[in-house]
Amino acid sequence: MDSAAEPAGELIRRAREVLREIAPLAGFDISPAVVRDLRSADNSLRALENVLLRELSTFDGQGTAGARVAAALARVSALRTAIRDSSLVTRTAAMSDLHRCLSRLRSASSLRDLAERVPAEVNRLGYRRALFSNLSGPAWSARSAYAYADPELSSELVRVGTAVPGRLGRELPETEVVRHRAPVLVDDAQHNPRVHHRLINLARTKDYVVAPLIGHGRVIGLLHADQHVEHDRVDEFDQQLLGLFAEGLGCVFERVVFHERLSAMRHRLREQADAVEDVLGGAGIVEEAPRPPDPLERLDGPLAELTRRELDVLRYLVRGESNSRIAEELYVSPGTVKTHVKNVLRKLGATNRAEAAARYHALARGI
Repeated sequence: MDSAAEPAGELIRRAREVLREIAPLAGFDISPAVVRDLRSADNSLRALENVLLRELSTFDGQGTAGARVAAALARVSALRTAIRDSSLVTRTAAMSDLHRCLSRLRSASSLRDLAERVPAEVNRLGYRRALFSNLSGPAWSARSAYAYADPELSSELVRVGTAVPGRLGRELPETEVVRHRAPVLVDDAQHNPRVHHRLINLARTKDYVVAPLIGHGRVIGLLHADQHVEHDRVDEFDQQLLGLFAEGLGCVFERVVFHERLSAMRHRLREQADAVEDVLGGAGIVEEAPRPPDPLERLDGPLAELTRRELDVLRYLVRGESNSRIAEELYVSPGTVKTHVKNVLRKLGATNRAEAAARYHALARGI
């Protein structure tokens, strides 16, 4: 974070101090206790600023009363500027942290590894607690969790979230997240009747953000986060940030799925190759007995006049096959076979099929 930006805790303390000192002087009834984070601090200071502007407009620029109001207004405006600067620096840093978190997750070796690492990366984004859940049908159950400096709470969140899965339709925030595929900010969770009370009570959650994990075109998981490290609360910016993180996480998920499937295919191919090698190496390669020479392969003399198809027909003639059988084997019509037979007999100088077969055997003996 930029060293020129004040820490959020210090700005919140200063905002409460300004409200405590200046609001009564301006006749503005507002309690410093309403300042819980930078957002509520800026909202309260803006309201006080408007009161001071109206009061200043009643003075003609003379006298100490007007000077006191102008000084108070300057003090409030300067503090609001510091809060805006701090928010800008924080948001810029958060975007850089977001890219780094997703880059680290891209190195996940498996879906199991990815799921286990997600909550810890959410903590690096600036949140003390995070819960990652699978979505199967209407039920969502905890897969992994992170609670800063409280590993027992992390384990208990997973245990309870697995033993008592959430259910779409019963818990409204998660239902809206899946329905609209967008993150949701839940305020005052302790008094919300439509949340997962077992988890909310266990973690004593005040407010939280839940965002959808989308993979292959559908919501496959949910990401919960609460307690920002600087002000113990979450707001609209956290809603946007967790939404962007979940969107990037969906891309990482699809990448890991692709690599897992590719690795599985490679493993199966290696197993098949090993199995073939075992068969060939164990049983040996059985060599076929030498094939007797075929006189039809000697394309000289009368055979040289036969076409390739006529040579095929001659082979079947030697075996004593009928025209219909030869037609089936060569996938031609019986009429075509009949024509080929006539051509074979003519070119071999044979008067019938038996004589053509005799010419074949004579050639075989001459080899």
